[in-house]
Amino acid sequence: MKLAQLLVLGLIFELQKALVEREGEGANFYTMLGVKANAAVSDIRKAYREKSLLPDKNTGVSGAAKRFEQLGLIHKILRDERRDRYNYFLTNGFPKWRGTGYFYERFRPGLALVLAVLFVFSLVTQHLLQRMIWRTDKARVDRLYRSALAAARGAWFQTPEPDAKTPKSKHAKPPAQKKVRVPLRGYPDLSPAPSNAEIASGKVDWDDEGRKVRQAMSAVHNAPDGDELRMVDVTVYADNSMTVLDTANDEWIPLEQLDPAFAPSWSTLWPARLLRFLFGRAAREPVPTEVAPTATAETLGTDASAQASVPFKKAAKRRARGSKN
Repeated sequence: MKLAQLLVLGLIFELQKALVEREGEGANFYTMLGVKANAAVSDIRKAYREKSLLPDKNTGVSGAAKRFEQLGLIHKILRDERRDRYNYFLTNGFPKWRGTGYFYERFRPGLALVLAVLFVFSLVTQHLLQRMIWRTDKARVDRLYRSALAAARGAWFQTPEPDAKTPKSKHAKPPAQKKVRVPLRGYPDLSPAPSNAEIASGKVDWDDEGRKVRQAMSAVHNAPDGDELRMVDVTVYADNSMTVLDTANDEWIPLEQLDPAFAPSWSTLWPARLLRFLFGRAAREPVPTEVAPTATAETLGTDASAQASVPFKKAAKRRARGSKN
């Protein structure tokens, strides 16, 4: 509804309200002029001229000036297109008019609409929060994983062999296992790995990527003592699987990257979980579930790592048991 139309309705409603308060129920613009609702414009104009003389004959009467002003507005409304709007509400009833009260009375949502809006709002909010938390957790785990590889294999650990521009030592056969010590959250300045699209385009400068990794590692090693980061022991195996030392329990726990296949989706929202619970489908469908947090997941601020899937998961767990024994 346009602003001009709202102003017209506001004027009509305010006049009608004031008229009813002064004259009583049943009063309207036509009774104010003393004409019928289907009176011609000429009759309305004649009645207005007669009524407009009353203030002069009632000088000093309380409210006479206000009544004359309202009479003029009513006359203007009933002689143009605004009369149709007035007649509509006169026939169908006037809404309550208290400032914005008209809008509430006119557009008041029903219970079904309110519930629908709350339902959609809860879904969107939960989905956005899940995605935000998952992306944050994935970035933390990926940075720790890549930091451990950089410490074990060297700064050029991610360079493909066919595109090697750096010393051959970086492509030497990795040892069966190597223990390294890296910051718990990875090297702070370590940039994310190039995306698959960037790699496929062939525009990635792997030599430059190696220099970036080396600078990130050097920034930590050369940091002042007061800026020392919390470190963690990680064992990196030849197949790039890893285990991290849980100092609280003296156990080696698999360190796994978060699999995008387990990223939050609409199927992980509360309505889907509720339906699976009610219909007993949780046992038949593989869906992400909460598990007891491991030391690594807890220190990284995520329990999502328990849902991760990497090719070396079983091998890493066997090595973890072997290391404990």
